[in-house]
Amino acid sequence: MERLEERRVILKRFFWSDRQLYQLGKLAGIEWFDIFERKFTRDEYAYFASEEKKEAIEKIVTLQDDGKFIEILNHPSVQPKFIEIDRFVGEHYFFDRNTGFKYADERESLRKDVRNALQETKPRGYFFLKAIIDLEAKGKWDRAYGGATWVDILSEIRQLEGKYPSPRDLAILRSYRIYYKTGSRRYPTHTIPEEMIPTVNEELRKWMEKETQR
Repeated sequence: MERLEERRVILKRFFWSDRQLYQLGKLAGIEWFDIFERKFTRDEYAYFASEEKKEAIEKIVTLQDDGKFIEILNHPSVQPKFIEIDRFVGEHYFFDRNTGFKYADERESLRKDVRNALQETKPRGYFFLKAIIDLEAKGKWDRAYGGATWVDILSEIRQLEGKYPSPRDLAILRSYRIYYKTGSRRYPTHTIPEEMIPTVNEELRKWMEKETQR
């Protein structure tokens, strides 16, 4: 995933409120945000219009200095908020609740997590993760919530001629923070964070190669 696209995902996942975006823009010293100062200072319910929000995101995303970008994300006055997905492991950026945001490639730790998870869940974990990734590639993730529905995942596993995961398998995958249950209580979905997909998919390929050679 490209560096700027990773930045967009970070803002969407952790700084999705209009006030958070405004605060980040001000911390970054981006003059464009000054025109909204009176609005956000006086009204606790202030928000951007739809096109303004898109522009606010792009203004922050296109900051030239990576150090400055990380500095504003970690500023104590703007706390990251997350609903389900509580980390980010990309090629350029990393976030964990315990360490904050870093300009670093920590994908090796993710590779180890995937390998360990597959060691515990065997083909059931492989086919579950593979189904979610394949559905994303086919454009079959839920447009509103992201992630794949349980029905679509089971259908995809059947097409792959794989094994269904057990509740224990799902708990193991969640414990490694590779897979997250997303959506809502009424419309649940199942997700692998999008920046992790290339790394997870590569480890799945390597695992299957070893299995077929046995």
